[in-house]
Amino acid sequence: MTHAFRRFFAAVTVATFATPLAPAQVKEPARADKMDVQIRYRIRADRDERIRQFRVLEKHLAGLGFVDARRDDPDRDLDILDPNAERFVGTIPGKKVLDVLSDVRVQNIVFAPTGFTYPDAPEKPVAVRIGLRTGLLGPVQQQLHRQTVEHLGLLGFSEALGYDTFGYTIVRGVIPNKNLNLLVKDVRGEPSGWFLTAIPIDKLPVPLRDRNPLRWTEVLPVTDFPAPYSPAPVIPAQLRYTPELRAVLLDPAMKDTPVRVEAIFDRRVDDIEGLRGRVAGRYIGASVDGVIGNVMSIRFPRPAAVETLSLEPEVVGVRLPRQATETVVSLASGKGVSPADALKSAGLDQIHKLGYTGAGVKVVLIGSDFSGAEKLIGTELPKRTRIVDLTTELTPDLLPAKTDPTRAGSGTAAAKALAVSAPGAELVLVRIDPGCYFHLYTITRLVNGELEYTDALRVRLAEITTRSKVLDSDRNDAITAYKAAYGDLSDTKIAVDFRAKAKADLDAVYAREKELAVFINRFNSYQRDITTVLRGARVIVNTLVWESGYPLDAINEFAGTLDTLATPLPQRLVRPNSPQRQPLVWVQAASNAGAAVWGGPFLDANRDGVMEFVPPGTKLPADDWSPQLNFLGTRNVSGDVSPELAKDAKLRIVVQWRESASPQEPESVTPKYALTLRLLQQLDPMGEKRASDDLAEVARSQSVPNVIYRTTRFLVFEQILEVTVPAVGRYALMIETGALPVPLLPALRRDEEIYPRVVIETLGTATSDPRAVFRSFSNQTAGVGTPGDALGAITVGSDATGAQTGGGTGLLLRGKPDVLGPAAFALGGDSVGGPGPATGFAGGAAAVLLQARTAPPNVFFSAGIEPGKKLVIPAGWLKFLPPVRP
Repeated sequence: MTHAFRRFFAAVTVATFATPLAPAQVKEPARADKMDVQIRYRIRADRDERIRQFRVLEKHLAGLGFVDARRDDPDRDLDILDPNAERFVGTIPGKKVLDVLSDVRVQNIVFAPTGFTYPDAPEKPVAVRIGLRTGLLGPVQQQLHRQTVEHLGLLGFSEALGYDTFGYTIVRGVIPNKNLNLLVKDVRGEPSGWFLTAIPIDKLPVPLRDRNPLRWTEVLPVTDFPAPYSPAPVIPAQLRYTPELRAVLLDPAMKDTPVRVEAIFDRRVDDIEGLRGRVAGRYIGASVDGVIGNVMSIRFPRPAAVETLSLEPEVVGVRLPRQATETVVSLASGKGVSPADALKSAGLDQIHKLGYTGAGVKVVLIGSDFSGAEKLIGTELPKRTRIVDLTTELTPDLLPAKTDPTRAGSGTAAAKALAVSAPGAELVLVRIDPGCYFHLYTITRLVNGELEYTDALRVRLAEITTRSKVLDSDRNDAITAYKAAYGDLSDTKIAVDFRAKAKADLDAVYAREKELAVFINRFNSYQRDITTVLRGARVIVNTLVWESGYPLDAINEFAGTLDTLATPLPQRLVRPNSPQRQPLVWVQAASNAGAAVWGGPFLDANRDGVMEFVPPGTKLPADDWSPQLNFLGTRNVSGDVSPELAKDAKLRIVVQWRESASPQEPESVTPKYALTLRLLQQLDPMGEKRASDDLAEVARSQSVPNVIYRTTRFLVFEQILEVTVPAVGRYALMIETGALPVPLLPALRRDEEIYPRVVIETLGTATSDPRAVFRSFSNQTAGVGTPGDALGAITVGSDATGAQTGGGTGLLLRGKPDVLGPAAFALGGDSVGGPGPATGFAGGAAAVLLQARTAPPNVFFSAGIEPGKKLVIPAGWLKFLPPVRP
């Protein structure tokens, strides 16, 4: 595979934010002052020459401070004459131990700190660092490294993770104590028996076959070894589940709790009514809440039904609803620009003076929570402000969902920013469940008057019909029993009790009738609100962003819908005077992930199956040693990054990538690049007791990658790692892939480039809380999330540093965001930042420009604002804007 373009792309786009670039450095404790050493030498000469060379070698070792442990042995002097003698054992100063190898007669050495206590059992591990012979070309040296590790595996050697190989000249790992002394021999002949070796030397691969690969072996003074990571087994039936769904299904406390899941189908769901009927018929109590593209949201009364659903032939995956991320960040009081300054810097104060305040323009603002907004209507929010809660339709009781404390008031802040720029607009605040991506599509249809009943309302309507039928039957039974009871007016105990029970049963039926009537009124009121209040909106403002779960690069279903709705229709030839559908103005917040995202080409220049985040040879951040390790850190709201993760922090790491599909090949949901995510912990970052590149694996993605979108031309995959940080410390992410499939014929080999996008989501926290980010490698061109990657969306970012840009890893030339707003606002007593408030402010500006008859859909471009620049109305455009007529 050719990586020239990959190297160029990554070199241009990748930037490190957290630390300045510096030479790679591994910290490690100094060697002990005195080392026990075994020296294997070889002198092949006649007697006189052997004596001469032996004396020279002795002199060399004596000059280094070597003390022979056999110096008092009477047989020691015979070694000078014995051609088979080839071993020295003794002690030497730690600083001089590697200088022993400068004599050509020395083959290799094994050394350990004097006084080191070896394990008390032969099978227990000993940590070693091995120096290989050098002088080979780079690829050949790497080959020797790989072959040596594989051969040492025959001796029980286990290689360490993620260590610095120093150009493939160092091997690190552990070996059983019983085989340690074999490393002073020529390991090509080990393991061996009485007469034969396990693998004849002439059968070994080149370059391992040429010479003994080991030059020196150092026993490291490490006695505590982390237990090897052993991922929990995943039964085949659960391979289609995401980790969080598996956790729910395995939790005994959740077995009777209703659960809403998203079923991913292998094709776009077109026959919604047919599938709704199948779900209702096969799964008792199940209901379809919504559909978008190939994703159907289904509510089950118990999680057990999910297992049956996953076995449906069209279903390729099942997961819990993927939550959107908030783009509103609470800041310390006093930060940010005031409303007056924001209006002045954008030039909107001049438009307001001309009478343009958004009057006559209905604006829909989408958010996950509008707590306290009803109290601000008429003061900080326009008088004509309405609130619609779409979470109401998701439960059988038709009651709004409870407020998520991590999202409280996020939409309210954006609404206040919108009211600053468009105080006269008709504002509709629409609360949605952040796990309901399909609600965005529902809103567009309600705005255009295309929908009377949403998918969830159809379910509630069916439930009303069922309840009414049951109630009618119960009423008839109760009336019949009542008549029968009061047909006997005797004073016997049986008759009295019968009449009392009949009256109580009838009263209970009447109470249920009243409850049903209240429910029906609530249903009708809600249905009337969503169909009338939203209809006719000209501007839709969305503050929520999906970083994963749906295809990025503007290829998901809703992104295509936005492109269609934003496209001006040609003039009608038939009935040209009939009303035309106006292009939709969708103002969308850009990603707020910042350094929590990395995106770029999959690089594997050395073909070891591990992805490099930057091209090999790139200057690395301080204390880093490998382009294959992306260290994580914790970033607070002020932007400061700590190199450590907090204990018990819950992280979800998602990598998404796209692979091509050939119509000439059988359909498959198995990726060519089966990416695996591994989280490694740095055991001693300061290198005080062990090398700083000593790592332990703490988590690994447990399942195969899941396909989330499929067409005849390409497939989109996601791999997920969910982990609770076990202890405070430094952690790094490694991404590796399995062996690529080998074709039957070389001519069928097809290389492919993929461009993964990796995002870290810190779960259970508010946007103003500390969040995990990439500390080593991140970039600003990994995309703004969806639906902001759609061409038909006006994506709004803030002018804060480190914000994400671009349409995605597959849309590098798409300029996003389209416009920039202020990084922070001081709204009343609150200070907020992020793309969310900037999007609200821009949404209000869009309403004002629409009132001024600016051509949609991109009213900012029509007003002369350059793409990707700050929201500032050009003075030249203002000169030709007439004032509003009274």
